Amino acid sequence: MRNLPLAGFRAVRSSAPLAAATPDTPARRSSRRFRGWAALALALAVAACEAPPTGPAPEGSASLSAEQEFTSLVNAHRASIGCPALVWDARVAEVAARHSRDMAVRAFFSHTNPDGQDPWARLAAAGIRYSTGGENIAWGQSSASEAYRSWMNSAPHRKNIENCALTHHGVGVYEGRWTNVFIRPL
Repeated sequence: MRNLPLAGFRAVRSSAPLAAATPDTPARRSSRRFRGWAALALALAVAACEAPPTGPAPEGSASLSAEQEFTSLVNAHRASIGCPALVWDARVAEVAARHSRDMAVRAFFSHTNPDGQDPWARLAAAGIRYSTGGENIAWGQSSASEAYRSWMNSAPHRKNIENCALTHHGVGVYEGRWTNVFIRPL
């Protein structure tokens, strides 16, 4: 198992200003808007067929979980750039969920917890073997689409999402803390 640097290692808050990489023009905005709607339509269609197993929805609820919605948005974007869809990995999702909960319970916001455990140590402790990986964290986003937008507007976080070499992932959300762990299993 290689200990690789974390792309997207910095935290993102939805209230933080984000710099645009290229000039914004009406044509660019229109193109982004169309791609956004097309991606959302595709994401919802995919979600109806391939939602990650995050437990039963409340009785009478037809809505997607935050994790399912986020996965749909990410996989729609990956499809639009020619990457394969990320495969939901329940073990990786558990690592992500525990980290989100840990950040909330112990009141910290970092890829490394107060005990010094980083994403690689958390994956190893869970017995997960991989050749490469990444982790995105966010705090304060109230929905999957907000978390997705925040990460897509941050170059290091977007790099993890768009890395076609990363094939499996898991998402954990707890009290506004978001963790998305990506791996390529061995």
